[in-house]
Amino acid sequence: GMGLREDSVWNEILSSCVDMASSNAQDVFRQLDMVGVEYMEGLAQFEDSGETDTLVVKEECGREREIVADKILLATGSKPFHPPGIPFDGRRIFDSDSINGLKFLPKSIAITGSGIIAIEYAKILRNLGADVTLIIRDQVPRNALMKIGLDKDVAAVLVAALIRSGIKIIKGAQVSEFTVPTAEDEKNGIRPPVKLKLEAKGGGKLPTGVADEIKCDLYMAAVGRARN
Repeated sequence: GMGLREDSVWNEILSSCVDMASSNAQDVFRQLDMVGVEYMEGLAQFEDSGETDTLVVKEECGREREIVADKILLATGSKPFHPPGIPFDGRRIFDSDSINGLKFLPKSIAITGSGIIAIEYAKILRNLGADVTLIIRDQVPRNALMKIGLDKDVAAVLVAALIRSGIKIIKGAQVSEFTVPTAEDEKNGIRPPVKLKLEAKGGGKLPTGVADEIKCDLYMAAVGRARN
């Protein structure tokens, strides 16, 4: 009702997110400095000798430094798990990392996953006005949330809140087939939908009355993470 272009709104959202992330990162650096922790950015590896008490760190400037320690903790992070058969492209088909590079505000999105990340993005995009469909393999959404450690009563309240907010939940289902428009299909400002074919968990037909096809602007899989 404000007469603002969608791309202007989305650019403003992205700008705010970048500013917030930068501020949070700077705050972490300040906290490390306050407690006397040295921060070094570079590529680290153990010495060729096979000793495990010395790291050789190559900094971005090209300089190498040796770090000697009694104990060395390797915490190299993780990346989104990519199930086979999903045509991730960072354009219309996303994981929970590449979604951060989204270039437009979608009118609709389908998300596979029942964990915290899937739910966070479902709520964020719903609050931004998108139609959100959450695809969960478990027949009971509450049980899926309990598997990640939520109390059963908290899980039940959360599921009810998702439904109350307008998020559609398709349970006991998985995506079996993707039809993704090409960049050529999107010329002249037209954005054809992604088409998802659904099947029951483990294969087979969905129950009568449950739609076996979804059309949406975007699809995201948030089905766990794998170590780097």
